[in-house]
Amino acid sequence: MKISIVGAGEGAARSLMSMLMAGRFLGAEDAVQLVEEREERSFYALEGLRSDLLDAVGMGAEQLELCFQPEDVDGDVVVMAGALSYYPPLEKGSCDALALCNLDMAREYARAISSKGRNPIFLVMTEPVEAVVELLSRYFPRKKVVGVGAFLDTLRFRKEIATALGIPRSYVEALVIGEHGACMIPLWSSVRILGMAKEELRSTINRLRKGRSYSPTCIFEPWEDTMEIIKKESPMGVFKMFTELPLCVKVFIRPWLACQMGMEAVFGPAGAALRILNVLLRGEYFFGPLQMRLEGEFYDVDTVFGVPVVFGMEGVLNVVEVPLWEGEKAMIPAANRGIKERIGKILPE
Repeated sequence: MKISIVGAGEGAARSLMSMLMAGRFLGAEDAVQLVEEREERSFYALEGLRSDLLDAVGMGAEQLELCFQPEDVDGDVVVMAGALSYYPPLEKGSCDALALCNLDMAREYARAISSKGRNPIFLVMTEPVEAVVELLSRYFPRKKVVGVGAFLDTLRFRKEIATALGIPRSYVEALVIGEHGACMIPLWSSVRILGMAKEELRSTINRLRKGRSYSPTCIFEPWEDTMEIIKKESPMGVFKMFTELPLCVKVFIRPWLACQMGMEAVFGPAGAALRILNVLLRGEYFFGPLQMRLEGEFYDVDTVFGVPVVFGMEGVLNVVEVPLWEGEKAMIPAANRGIKERIGKILPE
């Protein structure tokens, strides 16, 4: 298998590469194509990255290929990892501007790859995940284009539960669906904790939810409150307030807040992508929530949405319509509308 990593010089992509190489996930017949822009600095950046990786692992030079032309991208799996990130100094409206830059990059690669008649699997890390998945799905079969956002949020949800209870994350099962953003829906109905009986689990969930009921604004409103506090408080004051938030709200606000403080998330997204790639490299099937463009397969959703899927080298084999609590079901139409509006704003038909 060949894995092409577009934007290989970016932080999350570099982290993914180091994990792939150091963990010896690649077999003798596997290869990785490091892809960057057609600029002189890109050549030096990728040569430096390759040299650095080989210094660390001491093997695999023949498995690392450099690529500087979109039309030369020929991986069986294409990881869209290149992204411009949002930092606090940027003025209002910059997020949309950066999203458009990322979409222009994705469009360039989509056109170049499709013009060569290639039909790879796409694994999207680039923000905004939903819009990039939508764009790529206009060039390639929608079931071969998925985003890692919902899986990353799922890992974060499990981490928050595990941290609150003082147990390893591996003891926790839980899912997050919807948007990799404010329209995410953490599914408390999916929570299972190793060794915990039904009654104890119910009591634990109620305690962790802090009485917060499901509503279309259950995450968005605390986010807006946090933005207002940031304008008035020091970072320490913000984090003091943060500790009092319900756990499911922390899933969204913690990484966003870290970004506001100037810390780009690189290891989390890379770790999520690595778990998926590892399954594909073994020739097996991944089960978990991924972003994909839906046509009604999951509670009548008709936009790009994070949903549980069975995913392999053939693409998405099955969308799994897991049972939900009534409050969770009630949030889906609002999330569906919100995601469609955001995609439509930056990616017209």
